[in-house]
Amino acid sequence: MDGPRVVVAPPGPKSLKIWEEEKKYITPGLSVDMKVMRRGPVVFERGEGSLLWDVDGNCYIDFAAGVLTNSTGNCHPRVVQKFIAQVKKLWHVHDNPTPERVKLLRILLNKTPEGIDTFEFYSGGSETVEAAMKAATSYTHKYEFISFYRGFHGKTLGTRTICPGLIGKGFGPVMNAVRVPCAYCYRCFFGLKYPGCQLHCADFLKEAVYFNASDNVAAMVFEPVMGAGGVIIPPEGFYNKVIEFCRQNNILLIADEILAGVGRTGKFFSFEHFGIEPDLITFGKGMGSGYPVMVLAGRKKIMGALPFARPGGASTSFGGNALAIAAALATLETIEEEKMLDNACKIGQIMEKRLNEMKDRYPFIGDVRGLGALWALEFVKDRQTKEPASNVGESVAREAFNHGLRTIHAGTALRLSPPLNTPIELTEKGLDILDAALGKVEKQ
Repeated sequence: MDGPRVVVAPPGPKSLKIWEEEKKYITPGLSVDMKVMRRGPVVFERGEGSLLWDVDGNCYIDFAAGVLTNSTGNCHPRVVQKFIAQVKKLWHVHDNPTPERVKLLRILLNKTPEGIDTFEFYSGGSETVEAAMKAATSYTHKYEFISFYRGFHGKTLGTRTICPGLIGKGFGPVMNAVRVPCAYCYRCFFGLKYPGCQLHCADFLKEAVYFNASDNVAAMVFEPVMGAGGVIIPPEGFYNKVIEFCRQNNILLIADEILAGVGRTGKFFSFEHFGIEPDLITFGKGMGSGYPVMVLAGRKKIMGALPFARPGGASTSFGGNALAIAAALATLETIEEEKMLDNACKIGQIMEKRLNEMKDRYPFIGDVRGLGALWALEFVKDRQTKEPASNVGESVAREAFNHGLRTIHAGTALRLSPPLNTPIELTEKGLDILDAALGKVEKQ
């Protein structure tokens, strides 16, 4: 099996030449990963499965899966074949139905919980979450939302209302949200310990809503497993408490599964781990194998409320185009037929074992968290004080990349999210590279 091979220290001369040309014209407001590479980003030219090649001939294991988008890996042959067939047949007819779209809707109906029976397609995560918020306000005629610190739901001004922190300040005022601490047990906002805390964070949510906007809350928008915030998984009982409160107060549940859905955690939706029954679901990062396709799914009575259900109230120019539908169909069929959720669970077992072994050996790893093919290491200067060590995460990400492993670095956390079909041997090789990178950073 091919594996990582670094022949030129990245970024190599060909990458730098292309980057020097591109940066004259491209906005500097790109992802953190560009910054991690110091001198300039690597220029990739092809991918195959869980491997990537740059223009200088280096080969990397992709523990980022694009940006958690390439669920079936890079250029899966079955996905490519079906996509090319659609390219030759039909690209775009706006909102008109196609046979393939009806087929996809049938598949989605079987994937979503009972009662979630109405769908709309979009191209980006932010617009999909905004659509869910519009549907919720249309149905409830209320305009406040509950959201959690460290949650991430988009970068538009509308979605910034419910998650202002993760993309920085300076974009203008936000409103219409009751933002409360999430159940982040490693760094409890209240300095308590689970289970002795008796889920104080859930009780705090209730008080915050009553104090701020108890009569005007349309929905709680939440990531059942937080992704960009550091793969934060709430403890047992947390969702039971907050969902009971929401139901008692006629507050809708919007499960944002854009990052963790479509098999990323070993189940099709991450809320399945907690027995949650949402009213609206947003998902899609991994549903097109890298091609943009997003879905808003919900209960018919909500999706059919005015003005959301008014002609033009829910539509977009490119959502649900024929190419997106083809990519989604091919991806979901391939995930199912190749039992990729089972493989994601196997990846999770290996990650849990290996990462916790690394934690035992490297004192700057404060916490290990994850499910399926979604894991994170959180770095600290001292385990007792838990003082954050963001510089360590950046150093580890760069060192791993220089030896052929692509990850996602964000603040004090390093995210590991390989394609769902990553072979076990490549998973182990990627973790070997990570282990070596941690060792080198420790010596430095």
